[in-house]
Amino acid sequence: MQYKYITNYKNNDILRKSFNELTEKTYSFNFVEWFQNGFWDENYIPYSLADGEKIIANVSVNKMDFMLDGAEKRYIQIGTVMTDKAYGGQGLSRYLMEKVIEEYVNKVDGIYLFANDQVLNFYPKFGFIKNKEYQYSKLVDVKNDKQILHINMTDSINRIKFLETAKNCVNNERFSMHNFGLIAFMTTGPMINNIYYCPGEDAYVVADIKGELLIHQIISLHRVNLDSIINSFGNTIGKVYLGFTPYDSEGYEINEYYEEDCTLFCLGKDFENIDKRKLMFPTLSHA
Repeated sequence: MQYKYITNYKNNDILRKSFNELTEKTYSFNFVEWFQNGFWDENYIPYSLADGEKIIANVSVNKMDFMLDGAEKRYIQIGTVMTDKAYGGQGLSRYLMEKVIEEYVNKVDGIYLFANDQVLNFYPKFGFIKNKEYQYSKLVDVKNDKQILHINMTDSINRIKFLETAKNCVNNERFSMHNFGLIAFMTTGPMINNIYYCPGEDAYVVADIKGELLIHQIISLHRVNLDSIINSFGNTIGKVYLGFTPYDSEGYEINEYYEEDCTLFCLGKDFENIDKRKLMFPTLSHA
């Protein structure tokens, strides 16, 4: 192959700049601020091909520590899969996928990814299979007024306090992710306007409120009362959806989860637990 295979180059300014340019061109976002803020840690590793000092194809590895019903799990999530259009049709993504799988398949409990609808036939070629997730939801009848507080994450004091809590938070879900860099990316980027604080539980809540309530994650230094968190959003909320798997599912509907352009593919027997135990990868864990 006439291209150079490189990895783990986040501290190389030229290569990192080229990587961000390709990411921006492919996905309309980049990792510039994430790196500048010190959130790009050793858990996110790009595996790339370069033409000179230009990144032309990439498959990134996210090292994901999870807790599943009290058991530690080490997974790899694949993301930022991309090839410069000028270099398409050469099998570059296939080459990188094979390199990543070869390196990690015997070192972790499983490998997974979320694929967009245009590439659903690509990942089965490497042994990945589609897997189901399950979302928990319920109707609620809240009597009290809104008590939740919106957090302005552009305020440096608010941001520091929130991120410090996120760095040291405990599990508030059966299937929980431990990857501070990814949480920081989501909550200072795509979900920067979705951070709330519940005084009654002394807990942060990452949530969407659009008539119905979607709670992505609860971030606190202690276990919380989930119903208390839900009630704090007030009496305009009629239904709540969870972006995680709750400890106590009593009173919740459990439905197979579907999201457009976000099909779960898994490699490894450990992921049979996802379907059997009616689990959902936390929505904040999507890379």
